[in-house]
Amino acid sequence: MQFSFAFVVIGVVVTSAVASDVRQFASQISVERTLNLHPSSEPTLLEDSNNLALQGYLVRPVQFPYHAGLFIRNDVDPGTTLAAGSLITPNYVLTSAIILRSSINRANVTYGYALFGTDDGRDQSRLQRINFTESDLQLHPLHDIATMRLEHPVTFTEFVHPIRLPRLSDSRTYAMMEGTNVGSSGLQRYVRNQILTNDECSQLHPEAAIEPQHICTNAYVGGAFCNPRHGSGLTVQDDRGPVLVGVITLYHSCTENYPTVFVRLSEVRDWIAANSDYVFDY
Repeated sequence: MQFSFAFVVIGVVVTSAVASDVRQFASQISVERTLNLHPSSEPTLLEDSNNLALQGYLVRPVQFPYHAGLFIRNDVDPGTTLAAGSLITPNYVLTSAIILRSSINRANVTYGYALFGTDDGRDQSRLQRINFTESDLQLHPLHDIATMRLEHPVTFTEFVHPIRLPRLSDSRTYAMMEGTNVGSSGLQRYVRNQILTNDECSQLHPEAAIEPQHICTNAYVGGAFCNPRHGSGLTVQDDRGPVLVGVITLYHSCTENYPTVFVRLSEVRDWIAANSDYVFDY
């Protein structure tokens, strides 16, 4: 079985397919025009007809200092593809691989920049823009996960700071915990959903093959998020603060109430350690 997906960039649509044995999923990739980075987030008529559809809550400036907006370009497409990621060290961002892999496969050169610090459309002074090149990217050969080395380290501020990953001894499934995901439709927005067991996720999402490397959130407890961003993180809160436990890999329109599927980071800790400078606690 194959899943097909389309990346929409300004002025061009590029389609591709990923074999199921690569274990990557299709998703509805949201792309904004580079000259209109703050489009309206008003719900459509279809979204408005779904009582679970949720635009999300506006992000406060210091609420998610690890969140990064990714602006991806290449020498073939005339536009910029927008994605998201999470800062895990001063030098590295964790994101999804599918958009980057598509760009690398069809272009000669892929490059771009990461933007840190919540952009509320008014105060630009807290933002940090840092470039990356294709040589800075490491893509997992099987799963929809990638690391991105920044051209130079971020400067830690109250608006920009990395997030920790699950410890080596952390064997939790996180089922029934509250998970937070940051997206964007112009101004950054977030949603909080209940985390499902994988068996529950399979029952609610018959179109996806849910496997141990996945973790899902429940649209029926928290809402169907209308503003997700591919590559953004799923976090939970414990007694030491927020923990990044997933990276979004599959989502649908909020007119449907399917679970959102993330790559489960506890399943790829060895790969992350080998492809970044993150040091896992025991």
